[in-house]
Amino acid sequence: MTKISAFTDLEQEAAELAVEVAPRPFALCWIDAEQDDGGVLCWGLQLRDGHALVCAESGDWRGRFEDAETARRVFSRTRTVTLVWLDAPG
Repeated sequence: MTKISAFTDLEQEAAELAVEVAPRPFALCWIDAEQDDGGVLCWGLQLRDGHALVCAESGDWRGRFEDAETARRVFSRTRTVTLVWLDAPG
């Protein structure tokens, strides 16, 4: 009898590896305490090697940084920016 499965063994192995090495998602959020306002400035992914890739909320800007905290510091030069991890550390 032929085994029917949603994934072949190799596909299952690839899926498990993808989960294991997936980048960690984060957002950089701007905050204006005086105006009681804020929002998402950038979305990002921190890769396994520590580097972070970000794109603006509008989708038209991208950058590569040493890590997510470095990206936060760069964007904090003109406003208050906080780093928000979107998942638990892996």
